[in-house]
Amino acid sequence: MRLSLVFLFLVTFAITKGDYFRLLEKLESKLDDNSEKLQEILSRLPNGKPGVHVLQEVAKGKASRQSLQYLHFRSGYANDGNLNTFSITHTNGDLSPYWEVDLGHDFKIRQVEIFVRKDCCGHRIRQLNITAGSSHNQMTKCNFYKGPARTGDHLVFECSPIINGRYVRIQKMNHASNLALLEVKVNAVVDRTVG
Repeated sequence: MRLSLVFLFLVTFAITKGDYFRLLEKLESKLDDNSEKLQEILSRLPNGKPGVHVLQEVAKGKASRQSLQYLHFRSGYANDGNLNTFSITHTNGDLSPYWEVDLGHDFKIRQVEIFVRKDCCGHRIRQLNITAGSSHNQMTKCNFYKGPARTGDHLVFECSPIINGRYVRIQKMNHASNLALLEVKVNAVVDRTVG
């Protein structure tokens, strides 16, 4: 814990002073190459040209759709940024129901977050296949969630490796039931210049 805080301070200081690469060299010389902590640190640092790789939420307000709509619970409620209990998407009992967002163009997708309803039914969030891709016929598996979730859960799924994609789909596999989601966030890697 203490090493992490010291590291965070050093990286923040070094990046603002433009000494990022010198700091990286110093860290590599001080720590064993096989150190688990070093690997964790290096995986979080930017590489290549000076700049910072950050995660940015890219799904909010984008076009979305779902397999079948139940009552007035439309697909856009799942990526409207609203964590209100009544702003949910809800499908209508079809086989392998899904929710999907069109991000508009390809992003480097790193994470998908799912917020489970706060009022009920968390146990229904199970057997989820989370995929992303540049087109509907080129979808790649980001993650799979066996579940079941609990009511009110906040689930975070890493896409490893990062997926270049425009579409993100969450689909309940092999179930004739509904899919109800409070909110979905898609986090993509974006480059920010240090300066």
